[in-house]
Amino acid sequence: MLVAPELGLLFNALPRPYLLLSPELVIEAVSDAYLAATLTLREDLVGQYLFDAFPDNPQAPEAQAVHNLHASLLQVLATGQPHEMAQQHYDVPDPDHPGQFIERHWQPLNAPVLNAHGTVVQLIHSVLDITAQVQGQAYLRASQAREQAARAEAEAQRQRFHEVLMQLPAYVAVYQGSDHIYQFVNPSYQSLFPHRSFLGRPFREGTPESVGLGVVALFDQVYQTGEPYYHHELGGWFDFKGNGQPEQVFLNLYLHPLRDAQGRIDGVLDFSYDVTEQVRARQQVEQLNQELETRVQGRTHELHEQQELLATVNQELLGTNQTLHISNQRLLRTNADLDTFVYTASHDLKSPITNLEGLLAVLRDTLPLDVQQQPLIGPLLGLLDNTVSRFRLTIDQLTELIRLQQTTAGPAQPVLLGPLVAAVQEDLAAEATAAQARLEVTIPDSLSVRFAPANLRSIVYNLLNNALKYRDPARPAQVWVRAERQPAAVVLTVQDNGLGLSESQQQRLFQAFQRLHTHVEGTGVGLYMIKRLIENAGATITVTSTLGVGSTFTVAFPA
Repeated sequence: MLVAPELGLLFNALPRPYLLLSPELVIEAVSDAYLAATLTLREDLVGQYLFDAFPDNPQAPEAQAVHNLHASLLQVLATGQPHEMAQQHYDVPDPDHPGQFIERHWQPLNAPVLNAHGTVVQLIHSVLDITAQVQGQAYLRASQAREQAARAEAEAQRQRFHEVLMQLPAYVAVYQGSDHIYQFVNPSYQSLFPHRSFLGRPFREGTPESVGLGVVALFDQVYQTGEPYYHHELGGWFDFKGNGQPEQVFLNLYLHPLRDAQGRIDGVLDFSYDVTEQVRARQQVEQLNQELETRVQGRTHELHEQQELLATVNQELLGTNQTLHISNQRLLRTNADLDTFVYTASHDLKSPITNLEGLLAVLRDTLPLDVQQQPLIGPLLGLLDNTVSRFRLTIDQLTELIRLQQTTAGPAQPVLLGPLVAAVQEDLAAEATAAQARLEVTIPDSLSVRFAPANLRSIVYNLLNNALKYRDPARPAQVWVRAERQPAAVVLTVQDNGLGLSESQQQRLFQAFQRLHTHVEGTGVGLYMIKRLIENAGATITVTSTLGVGSTFTVAFPA
């Protein structure tokens, strides 16, 4: 049905979006508001089948807009009654990008136009654009979901961190306010004082022994300045069992300030762990060393007196020798006891250090990276890593020294020097390549020395490895290995153009745990070890070196 011109002008000017449709669903008139809402032109719509002009968006198949609108219009045609549709997701084509659609949400109302006989002759389709409202609600829901997820994640992280603190073998407590009121203690902390209650009490009341140690003042300092504080091996006496009999302990104490959401300091974190066994082990070693030194000095003095006495009283020779033998036996037993103690201490400490390393690995695997980088968590993890590394290094050094003390030489036999040096070169090929080093070996094919093969190989390996390791980064590394038979000895020399040593460094070179260059890994026992192997076999080792020029090690094996 054609629309009269004056009626068309009136329809076009309607303030809301309207379509006038024929019973065949062909567009007969369009309001200006509808054109604006759907980004279309009148000449592109009038005369078009409704669903050719506005097809479904293939990227939103769940909307089913065409199906729903078509069913509503058919219902109006069949019943002659208006039908208000539910909210519809019905995207419109993008005029600037053919084949693309722009998101739209509508509140549609379809009404019939009846003739005098009550027959539907036209349909009026009106819509209300609620896109902004729907998108706002969706954004609000998404925002609420994100907030809820963030809260859940934060709570999960807090719970995971709480579980880690609860399982740590260290003593952890959290205090609030300037009076340092206990807010949290983990089981390890509580197990120290099973008879005491802490939560809700000031630190000075929960642990009154700390007042005399000055720990309360340290809490005040951290709370007032906001600066963390670390105390190494803090010693004190505490009544752990509540029986009035205090026990001495040593703790590594770390205090960290806690801040509220506004960045104000509102509490202190107390992280400490027991190092009593380590401190006492070290003290016992020091005491044994002191006792040993005192005994040696005493025995030396006794020996001197006995030698003077022997010069004048030959008759007492047998008794004096017996006394000297007893003294030597005592010294040997003392050395053996010291070796046993150090070995036992280093062995027994490996298990707790391994447990701590495992817990640290679990902690790092469990906590997300952003949590590990938080101001509170990052320093704690770094502190644990550094402490465990120091313990591990100390234990490894003690173990290595005892192993060297107990090393015995195998049976001596003739060993060709050339093939042995070549085998060591192969083992150090990766290090030589990394150092871009040039090795020159000058050894007669038939030259051999009588020595324990494993010990001889250890000597050559250490000398070559040190020549590569302590190279001068300012110039290409060069190493010369030479050997020759002399009248009284077979002489092996290893010369390099590395960093070299000062005179004071050369005097300490063969002492245990002496690391003269700390920029590379090492325990400082390598040269101490090979010197013992060499001298135990009746050979000698010497060094000549110039700082900044290089070093030459010379080993003389008995011919």
